[in-house]
Amino acid sequence: MPATVQIVEKNGAGGTATDKTSGSVRFKTADNATVDLVNPIVVPPSGFAYSFEKVLRTNVTVAPSQNISNIGAYSDGANGSGTGVEMYAKAVASYTQPVQPSSITGWTDFFTYTSGSPLSLGAGPFTGTGEKGDHAYLMCRVGSTASPGLTPNEAFTLKFDEI
Repeated sequence: MPATVQIVEKNGAGGTATDKTSGSVRFKTADNATVDLVNPIVVPPSGFAYSFEKVLRTNVTVAPSQNISNIGAYSDGANGSGTGVEMYAKAVASYTQPVQPSSITGWTDFFTYTSGSPLSLGAGPFTGTGEKGDHAYLMCRVGSTASPGLTPNEAFTLKFDEI
């Protein structure tokens, strides 16, 4: 039987999981999974403003016949958010409550991760149900050159092998 896999967003001290498989994630200045216009990232007069981290993880709800492996995440390779808006990512083994970073040290431009070279979230093999692999931490940085207002949607694609 094929596995059923969700993408969950995790928030708060305990890592409360919210299914985002067919939904949206909103980068903002608060640690919650609510997609609304509260706590927006404001274009700064100089320098950069940072969102809270968004934490996404693979959650298997129906176990694969054998296992899943090679979990990864990637973008379409093109930042369509406009001048001054950047997105960064990293893989983290253990969950920690999202914070609001103040630099990009230790982060990689999310748009460098493509289908041919995804962000690795664990080789596996992973069996059974529950959360699997590393956590994908993402954050948005907005520079003073950005235009105010909402930006276009960007795609986050989760991939894995299943046998």
